[in-house]
Amino acid sequence: MTTHPIKLFIMAVFLATMGLVSTAYAELNPVAMVTQAQGNVEYSKDGEKWKAVTRNKLLSEGEQLRTAADGTAKVINQISGTVQDMGANSLIKITANGIEKVSGTLSEPDKSAGDLLESLDKRFAKAQRYTTVRRSVDKNDKSKNVKLDTIKEISLSPKFSELAWSNMGPEYTYELVIGDKPIAVPSATGEMVRHKISGLTPGKHDFVVRVMQNGQEVYAPKKPSTINWVDGEALKPVEKGLKEIQALAPGDDFMMGAYLEDRGFTVAAMDLYRKYFKDNPKDVDMRPMLIKTYHDLNLKDLQKSEAVQYQKMLAEQQE
Repeated sequence: MTTHPIKLFIMAVFLATMGLVSTAYAELNPVAMVTQAQGNVEYSKDGEKWKAVTRNKLLSEGEQLRTAADGTAKVINQISGTVQDMGANSLIKITANGIEKVSGTLSEPDKSAGDLLESLDKRFAKAQRYTTVRRSVDKNDKSKNVKLDTIKEISLSPKFSELAWSNMGPEYTYELVIGDKPIAVPSATGEMVRHKISGLTPGKHDFVVRVMQNGQEVYAPKKPSTINWVDGEALKPVEKGLKEIQALAPGDDFMMGAYLEDRGFTVAAMDLYRKYFKDNPKDVDMRPMLIKTYHDLNLKDLQKSEAVQYQKMLAEQQE
């Protein structure tokens, strides 16, 4: 029986597409992350073609990392959450279980920051779900019902005190109600509305955001969301962790953001991720983490635009 040429063509395209998807999927499940690269540090997928590491870099199974005479780096095993220092003139390869030294110097795994980092790989894997570009409803479609979704639960503190939600349009204002206290929030420009919170007691507080137009309520959620206000004794472990991250990766906004996101400070994490990508606009690897914060905050337009940018950058990498 002879297979029709058109069917052969379709099968070939399908298999090629599946191959690309499988390759991309494997690359997006990192085992290790390089941070604090100094001097000449390079990575390779095949041991032949090498590219410079100039910012945080995720590495997957089969990839390699090397340093020259002036090069050093920290390598985080995302499976165990441990950190190792890679010295000059060294070569490592990434295995399914973590990091393997081929030559040179690689310190013993440091477990002191393990609880700060061990969930990073799981959160990154989850973040991949939100990088798909989906069609969104046009905000200018006045026939749609007004509906505002906010984050379901968020941690805030005196230092990281801002709530954020989607801007429904310049014609709308908002009434933020925390417990039984209403707070008027004016209309805003841009994709999101932000409001600083203060004066809460430590612990959990219900909140809702009502959408107002010309002084009349046009939308109110059926269920409240939750603010976890972190202060006093509860804040001390967070501050300790921030100091440890700062010692591990000085000035690394991404690492600080990842730490805060893991503890529920989603707006603060988003801000640090945004700063990181402003300073490192060509970084593709880490962008799903920013996209995840947009998703968690229900900033749908920002999530979509960032996902489009991410997919475009991935495509350019494959060229």
